Amino acid sequence: MANDLELLIEMLPWMVANNGASLSEVAAQFEITNKDALELISQLVVTGPSQDGGGLVDIDFEDAESIYVSDAKSLDRPIKFTSLEATTLLGGLHYLEQFPSLASSEIVAGLITKIQSLLPSLESPISVIAAPIHSAVYEVLASSIESKRAVQISYGAVSKEDVSDRLVDPVQLYVRDDFTYLQAWCRRSQAWRNFRLDRIMAAVQSEQPLEVPVDIVETQESREYLAVIELDKAYYGQLDQVDIITFKEYMWHAVEVQLKVYSRDWLISMILASGGRMRAIGPPDLIQALVERAKGWE
Repeated sequence: MANDLELLIEMLPWMVANNGASLSEVAAQFEITNKDALELISQLVVTGPSQDGGGLVDIDFEDAESIYVSDAKSLDRPIKFTSLEATTLLGGLHYLEQFPSLASSEIVAGLITKIQSLLPSLESPISVIAAPIHSAVYEVLASSIESKRAVQISYGAVSKEDVSDRLVDPVQLYVRDDFTYLQAWCRRSQAWRNFRLDRIMAAVQSEQPLEVPVDIVETQESREYLAVIELDKAYYGQLDQVDIITFKEYMWHAVEVQLKVYSRDWLISMILASGGRMRAIGPPDLIQALVERAKGWE
């Protein structure tokens, strides 16, 4: 069955061409239940070129036996983009192009080519660059996940100058907050880890099969640990796996941030690895744990 967006795009022209059709006829045409058809029609009435008065599609569907589209707002005909709309859409597609785990690269490239061919200039009017991902690294990871093989990676962690080699068991690739991550079991740490792909310097598939311990169940973590830290403004971009609650900007190029993280231990490692560019403000247990961990480095 098509997804909801495809159904919405196809449903309105059909209803205009078959004005007065019953709810059951609409459902039968698109091979969905009456309940699903009613929900989609309810979405169509809040659709239109404008949210101002009179800018939405007008459908009378109080009577399930006869549904009438009185004003389709021209959405039953092919859409004609303005130059600004086409440019904006191209920007979104170029952005999506850099996350192959979200959409087929071939489909996205085809849409870009089709839209660009309709513009006065054949050159792309916009360039969008996300965190760079080496295509060779992505291909190795995707292949390793499919073949259920371990993979050797060189990972830059917070600083690309601090590279570590790890043998990991890859599980999935996913996107969060504008970054693509590899979720894997790290054999060195003996724990689940989420590696940012733009920090993976190299990846080589091994001949070893996946060895995720069967007695360790992967859990859906949530960012629940609340802390307050102070950090250099230039280091603010490193906070890629946190939820920012509040922040206060100082005049001396520092920011105080209240945030939530998955793990206190992870935050401790982050602060210690910052080389003094981060400082814990609270809570007390975070400061005490930092002191204890730092003592171990002496």
